[in-house]
Amino acid sequence: MSKAKLNGKSYDLSKSKDRTDYWTNYVTDKLLGKKIVQVEYMSSREAEESMWYSRPVCILLDDGKWLYPMRDDEGNDGGAIGIASKDGGDTFPVLSVEDR
Repeated sequence: MSKAKLNGKSYDLSKSKDRTDYWTNYVTDKLLGKKIVQVEYMSSREAEESMWYSRPVCILLDDGKWLYPMRDDEGNDGGAIGIASKDGGDTFPVLSVEDR
C-alpha cells in the first residue's frame, strides 16, 4: 500500500479518490497564485538534448520554475497544450526540431 503526505494530510495512493485528491492538491500547491513571466518555444538544441522530436511551448513562472508539456509521464517527447473556454477552443502546437 502506498501512502503520501501533503500539507499535513495523509493519502492512500492505492485508492483512486485519494490519488486524484493528492495530485490535485499537489498541482494546486505548485501553480495556484503563480504569475507567468515568460513564454517561449523550447529550442531545437534543448529538444534534441532531451532526445525529443517536438518542441513544446515552455512557460516560466515568477518563482523561476519552467512548465513544459510532455507526451507522457515518462517524458517521451514534447506535447501540445489544449485551451478550452465557453467561446471555443484552441491548441498551442508542438514544433519540430527542424523548425528553427
